[in-house]
Amino acid sequence: MLKILLLSLFSFICASEGTILSIDENEYSLYSFYSRYPKKQWVRADSLQKDKMFTDFVKRELCILEAEKLGLQNDPDVAVKIRDRSLQILVNESYEHFVAAPLISPADLDAARQNAKKELFASHILVGHAGAYLGKPPQRTLDEAFLLTQQIKNKYEAGESFSVLAEKFSDDPGAKNNGGSLGWVQWGAMVPEFQRVAFMLGVGVLSAPVLTNFGYHLILISDVRPSELQHMSEDAYESYVINISKNSVRDQLHEAALNYDTNKISEYGVHFDSAGVEMILSAYNRRQKGNLLSEVGGRGSASLLKSIEGLGVLCVYDGRGYGPKWFATKLERIPSSQQPRFDLADKITSALKTIILQDIAVHEGLAGGVNNIFSYKHKQGEMVSGLLYDAYLKRLVNSAPKPDTLAVSNYYKKNRYDKYMGEDKITIREIKVGNRGRADSLLALLDDGAGFTLLAQQNSSVNPDGGGLFGPFQRSGNKPLFDAASLLKEEEISPVFPSYKNSFSIIQVVNHIAATPISIDRVYVRIESLLIKEGQAKAKTAGVDGLLNQYNVVKNTKLLF
Repeated sequence: MLKILLLSLFSFICASEGTILSIDENEYSLYSFYSRYPKKQWVRADSLQKDKMFTDFVKRELCILEAEKLGLQNDPDVAVKIRDRSLQILVNESYEHFVAAPLISPADLDAARQNAKKELFASHILVGHAGAYLGKPPQRTLDEAFLLTQQIKNKYEAGESFSVLAEKFSDDPGAKNNGGSLGWVQWGAMVPEFQRVAFMLGVGVLSAPVLTNFGYHLILISDVRPSELQHMSEDAYESYVINISKNSVRDQLHEAALNYDTNKISEYGVHFDSAGVEMILSAYNRRQKGNLLSEVGGRGSASLLKSIEGLGVLCVYDGRGYGPKWFATKLERIPSSQQPRFDLADKITSALKTIILQDIAVHEGLAGGVNNIFSYKHKQGEMVSGLLYDAYLKRLVNSAPKPDTLAVSNYYKKNRYDKYMGEDKITIREIKVGNRGRADSLLALLDDGAGFTLLAQQNSSVNPDGGGLFGPFQRSGNKPLFDAASLLKEEEISPVFPSYKNSFSIIQVVNHIAATPISIDRVYVRIESLLIKEGQAKAKTAGVDGLLNQYNVVKNTKLLF
């Protein structure tokens, strides 16, 4: 299966004429670039941002090619992810192909074929009405909206500026700032009624009023240019046309998919053993009662199905019998936290039926050639390239050597006075009493020459036996007391000040202790972690940049500008 599904990543996307980048024998099209960096993002970027985006694109593709050369796609973890995710993409694309595509009218397909290779610079004036799909629709009738649209059209044809009319009359909130401009638009980006008219208009011709769910539009096309699809191969373009045309039938898909599922369940003769479903439910309830069921740590639905003994055929499907362990194997591809809960018989049947339908979709997709169409190849290629890119970066990161004790020690010595200093500390004596008058009296005695230590022994609630001695302490230990003591010199006595819990204090500074570096033992792990990250970053940068010299890279960015 992996051999069938693992595809050449980008060769199907581009033709030589539309190549913006070549790496050895591999070509990358404008479409492949815009798949990574959306066109609107590129257009909005400044020259420095564009340079970085294109450089990142080149480096990413180099990493993917190097990952392929190293055979990282065969790494067991990567290969399993490619297999599982490819199958899921195939399931989704099979539904798109067999359910959505047949709903598209030939007329819509023809229109897409004719128009998808060009872009329009479009502007519009929107005249809404009370029933329009707007955040704050105007209180006018549909007829009133039509008449106003005609009046605006007459003003434009009489010579008034389109942008001025848009700012004055349009109910599009953005018109106040952009004069009604929508910028460059592609086929498939607008509602069908608007789109059909816009792509038939000549440059500089104002349309008749066009009604959509948002109201009446007056559309003006000021320029036309080729889109990035112009260099696509015929087969790739046809697949793209079908894919983009599906937007017109999205509202029909839910019912169509339900009917498709019902027909496939019948066609493949799917039947569930109700007694088997009840056995699964009983097993779930036993685990629940024993407080053993957990949706994490490998104790999800797959684990439950594997634990059931004595249950033979759970489901008959396409003339064959399938037991709980077959379903468990399918569920194991999903993280246990996302596996369905088997707490109701209907939920069990529904979950197992979904597994069957996905298996049918894979079978039908391969038989029907869905794995060969453009949309599948593109999505599967993007997925594979993402996995290979991550795998290569992981390989570079893991290649970074772990710092030894000497490296940590040298870093500490170099940075200890800048990054690893402790806090300043202060030692004080404190007389703390619960009455302001008493505190004032004690301060008067100190002013008359009484000894601080003796008064603290006789009166302070703080360490009276030690003469009120407190510390050394740092600011993080007692911010108010530290700040008060910081204002005093050694042996200097403070005024009375309010302190903790309605008490009052007088302090005397014993000494100020300047900060010293934290011992290396306390910061060793922190430094080691920092050096590991720095080493990994260097290994990643050196590994990626080094690929620029290993491959023949030819850029053709003129197509982007």
